[in-house]
Amino acid sequence: MGCFRQSRDDEDDKLRKEANKRIERQLAKDKLLYRGTHRLLLLGAGESGKSTIVKQMRILHVNGFGPEERKQKIEDIKKNLRDAILTITGAMSTLNPPVALEHPSNKAKVDYIQDKASQQDFDYPPIFYEYTEILWKDKGVQTAFERSNEYQLIDCAQ
Repeated sequence: MGCFRQSRDDEDDKLRKEANKRIERQLAKDKLLYRGTHRLLLLGAGESGKSTIVKQMRILHVNGFGPEERKQKIEDIKKNLRDAILTITGAMSTLNPPVALEHPSNKAKVDYIQDKASQQDFDYPPIFYEYTEILWKDKGVQTAFERSNEYQLIDCAQ
């Protein structure tokens, strides 16, 4: 009986050695991969561009954005556009002295932007982009934009 037990122990030992070799080989591969990886520590104040640098490096040196990331970026751009036009048109009346629209006929467009675009479930209809483009060309809106140092406007507004 002792012979069979020894054979089983030898088999178990052999399996452990093979498993150990596989693990050691994988560790060696991982070590090479880790050593070949460049790491960079970016330090800076909030909103100083740390994430932007990482994103730019990824776009330039990796395969860019995937389809899912592109969809997310489109949503981010839409939201930034909405936030910017809402902020600028909202600030026009609160600035001292207030800024008037160059074309009073654009008042209805400002009202639409302030009423509809400020809703949480806003779905960005084509009229929103049309009105935003028209308002952006209005000298009053441009003046309010130029005075953005007097109120808080997102950096990507232009």
